Amino acid sequence: MGPFSDIYFWRQVLVLIGSCMLSVGTGFMLSFPSVLNPSILSPNSTGIHATQDQASWIASSNGISGVFGFCMVPYIMQIYGRKSVHIGLNFFAGLGFLIFSLASNVPSLYAARIMQGVSMCAVYISTLILGEYAHPKRRGYFVTLKKITVAIGSLMCHSLGMFWTWKQIAAFATIPYTFGVFSTFLWPESPSFLALIEKYDECKKSHKWLFGDGARSRKELEDLISTQKEVRNQRKNKENLRFVIRKLLKKEFMKPFLIVSLLTMIIDASGRYYVFAYIVQILTEVTNDKSIAAYFTIGSDILTLAALIMSCFVIRCCKRRTLLFTSGITCVILMCLTSLITFLKSRFNILDSVYWWFIPSVILLNIFIVNVGIIPASFAIMCEIFPLEHKGTGICATGIVFTILFSLVMKFTPLMMENTGVEGTFGIYALHVAVGLLILYFILNETKDKTLQEIEKEIRGIKQSKFNEYYLNGKPLIKE
Repeated sequence: MGPFSDIYFWRQVLVLIGSCMLSVGTGFMLSFPSVLNPSILSPNSTGIHATQDQASWIASSNGISGVFGFCMVPYIMQIYGRKSVHIGLNFFAGLGFLIFSLASNVPSLYAARIMQGVSMCAVYISTLILGEYAHPKRRGYFVTLKKITVAIGSLMCHSLGMFWTWKQIAAFATIPYTFGVFSTFLWPESPSFLALIEKYDECKKSHKWLFGDGARSRKELEDLISTQKEVRNQRKNKENLRFVIRKLLKKEFMKPFLIVSLLTMIIDASGRYYVFAYIVQILTEVTNDKSIAAYFTIGSDILTLAALIMSCFVIRCCKRRTLLFTSGITCVILMCLTSLITFLKSRFNILDSVYWWFIPSVILLNIFIVNVGIIPASFAIMCEIFPLEHKGTGICATGIVFTILFSLVMKFTPLMMENTGVEGTFGIYALHVAVGLLILYFILNETKDKTLQEIEKEIRGIKQSKFNEYYLNGKPLIKE
């Protein structure tokens, strides 16, 4: 039976659609400073006017408020479930754009961006939620499709910026969030969450609705429930401060935390977020022509979209580690090349006639490599690597790392460009990517095509021989 005639495939696609609506809105949110800043910084602006410092703080303020979201939302997710959290993320982000569309002064711009910061945790949480709802064979390209819709949102934002005002764009950006809220009501609750809170009958119904009632599906359900029962029995009567601290210092938490933190640093440094927000400024500096920069910006969005579409096939064929390190090393080389040729241009002015197209072409090639390899591999690993018991705490801890790095990147990228130029900015970021890849080379496990329970057991150091014997041959699981 092909996937298009598989009812369980379409049920998982329903979840994917709801997640993608949130991601389209995220694309608007990440790219919005590129249409907002030129307007509020213009001395000829007839509406709200802001200083350069205020504009950079507006762009980065959602990262600051994101700390609150990352601290609260993961625990809400562990208590009230995945559906409630997904609805809330759509609501707060959409409300932020509604405030933008009605804004009349600088404080209201801060309020809108800070409101959106509460939903910044969706970068991780929506990926983790999708990972729980998707079949292991589909998880990789489902997460990649979700990232494609971020690029679609960015392309729409940059394209509409050529014709609409930023207030009109903000009003339009509330639409995908509205669809995201209504589509979430059609989902069942996550089987993983229901197993976590000991609602085993409901867990079985949800799992059957999503994955069917075949032998392999029943085995995965059995392993999900037995794993959570075992974890719950181990921690029973031990829930005190000392136990919690010891639990967080164990390998099964510290290793995924370090991996996700390093992946976050690599994603930030490779240009996932500052390119969305400051691509116009970067390209204007290297081309010295705003109209050329505008067309290259649209080209970068189209290239990002094409790269993410291609990555759907790449992520299915390549192992996570192979894809991450191949694309990561290529990214470092291209960023160093950008730094070198920009330095030669600014210092020696050699072959000046080719710089207007050559440097942007290298930057766009780097954007393509990042989105075809680093982004899908990193987010696929992020949604798989934390054991279910530690997902709430893990999202909170790594989310704080994410918001700090995001705020620093969004705040200091314009300042770095002003003080060190494009060459210094790309050189510094290339160094961060290289260091992150070097450490991950020694600690990152392969996760492709493994169930979340297999990955969890591998992180905990439990041998998989008996589990794999059952999974591959359909033999009963023999308890040790």
